[in-house]
Amino acid sequence: MKNLLTLLTGLIVIGLTSCKDDPVKTVPDPLEELKVTVQPTFGTADLQLDQTVFTSEGYAIQFTDIRFYLTILKNASGKQLTQAALFDYRNNGINFFRAPGKPADFASLSGYLGVDSTLNHDDPTAFETTNPLNILIANDMHWDWNPGYIFLKIEAKVDTLADGIDNFNHYVVFHVGADAWLQNLSLSGITWTQTSQYLHTLPLKLDMQKFLQNGSQTINVKTEHSSHSMAGEEVLSLKVIQNLRDALTTY
Repeated sequence: MKNLLTLLTGLIVIGLTSCKDDPVKTVPDPLEELKVTVQPTFGTADLQLDQTVFTSEGYAIQFTDIRFYLTILKNASGKQLTQAALFDYRNNGINFFRAPGKPADFASLSGYLGVDSTLNHDDPTAFETTNPLNILIANDMHWDWNPGYIFLKIEAKVDTLADGIDNFNHYVVFHVGADAWLQNLSLSGITWTQTSQYLHTLPLKLDMQKFLQNGSQTINVKTEHSSHSMAGEEVLSLKVIQNLRDALTTY
């Protein structure tokens, strides 16, 4: 009996010791994320694709495609939020991108409208499949005939006759790319809105009315309706990408 009690006592001591030494397992908090959205507008009203709006010249216009790249987005200290992001209104709605980050680290953002030259001529099949520069995501935003990415695609149909009859037979096609048209982009005074415990969101707006009439730099879609960034289209290509840059702002 004495030996049995000794044995039981030893087992209890071992058990208590094992419990005491067992480390407490903790579950790390999820990473904080930052999300950016872009709401196209026409003036103060939200804009949907295929919706009819009117230019300052009185033309009825329906935007059918709005896409663009931003790259190397970073804060004032050089900390990068994302390498590349592709806005595709037709397929993704207002959702632009999300990335790990804390609001306090990104009170301002700078980068490029378009694809930075350090990335623009890389093999589009070599990027990770989740990277918007990968050819599977870029798709026709990459020129196979002119190695490099299309920085923006704005397409529309226009009725240039104010006769009361809908006849959207005038097509607008702006495909701007090439290193010469890369534009610096800067967003300051950013306010991130907490939308869940670990997610903060920055809503941006893209005013397509301002895109067409940026102060004195107006795009008349009747006479200035096509650019593929080729020779002879330099003036319009620059106007298009500068106007889009200036139309993208915080609320």
